[in-house]
Amino acid sequence: MRQIEPGLVVLSKDVPPAAAQLESPVILWITLPEHHLLSGGMYQEQLLIFDVCDLPEDEFDYWKPEFDKAISKANLVFAASYLLYEKYRYKHHEVHYLPNGANYEAFQRMGPCPEDFPERPGPVAGFHGALASWIDWNLIYHVAKRLPRWNFVFIGPLLNITEDRLPYGKNIFYIEEKPFDELPYYTNRFDVGIIPFQFRDMTDYSCPIKMYEYLACGKPVVSTPVHEVSLCPLARIARSAGEFAGHIEQAYSEMLTRPDVSKHYKAWARNNSWAQRASQADKIIRRVLARAVG
Repeated sequence: MRQIEPGLVVLSKDVPPAAAQLESPVILWITLPEHHLLSGGMYQEQLLIFDVCDLPEDEFDYWKPEFDKAISKANLVFAASYLLYEKYRYKHHEVHYLPNGANYEAFQRMGPCPEDFPERPGPVAGFHGALASWIDWNLIYHVAKRLPRWNFVFIGPLLNITEDRLPYGKNIFYIEEKPFDELPYYTNRFDVGIIPFQFRDMTDYSCPIKMYEYLACGKPVVSTPVHEVSLCPLARIARSAGEFAGHIEQAYSEMLTRPDVSKHYKAWARNNSWAQRASQADKIIRRVLARAVG
């Protein structure tokens, strides 16, 4: 059990309810579908929230057996992307679109260049997050070839992929996963933030947190056509290696000729921060809780 702050507790599924000493009313907030099995008495919760963060397909196919059960048992369902909201809005009476966001204040932290950051001259196209099987590594290889003066820096752990499947080159660099507190020191070294996801249903239904974090740092975003990213008016969407490389160059050129554009990126991120999302969620939760408790 870990208390983040008064009233906000993160629990292992193995923590006995008595040890938690939770004060009423209790709101059980789950993101993994199988955790619906913990509801209905174990924590004596008054409200069950199911936070739908991704589509139960492809790499998340193992969610399917419990997914519909989690939706049916929940008092309230949050959908992290608009496509998820559209897909599940008619399967439950309380489905609300609640996109991801960024810890805006955390990404304002600046510092010296980390020791393990590449020293090769040239601008940086950066990515932070899981180095996963749903990234289009073939795209990265070809974009890096098209932009030899650029450095392509990837920060994060391998997920569902082995090192031999990653592209390598003199301008492609990999840095191990960093604690969240250190991440802003790396992201603020990027010139452009990239989201090179493969185009398939699982990624199209996602809401990449990194988009908000790049923008919080005042960095332009270049992405493959992920629907939720395309809803952001500041993001650049590419459908080929040529387009991706071109958007990276254009974004960098704009940053050099219009340094004020960084303020627009930050302002958009501030308006889409976790604090803003929490305010939205708070209103919905209070209304649903009042109805559930009576």
